[in-house]
Amino acid sequence: MRSWESALSVLEALCERGQAAGHGWTLDTEFVPPHQQHMSSLENQGLVELAGREDRAELSALEGRPMRWAAA
Repeated sequence: MRSWESALSVLEALCERGQAAGHGWTLDTEFVPPHQQHMSSLENQGLVELAGREDRAELSALEGRPMRWAAA
């Protein structure tokens, strides 16, 4: 699979899961670590947003558990 095809696949999954969640964020339990690492590259390209400390705190309150990672 070409790198752009892989990126497109990850972006599609990110969009689907964020919409299903209702708050737009894809959470740490919904992506395996290799996909999470891929998000850094996509963030550097301006294609995704990784949740900052404040957003993770709000998501943690909504989910009732600590949120280590989230992307939109």
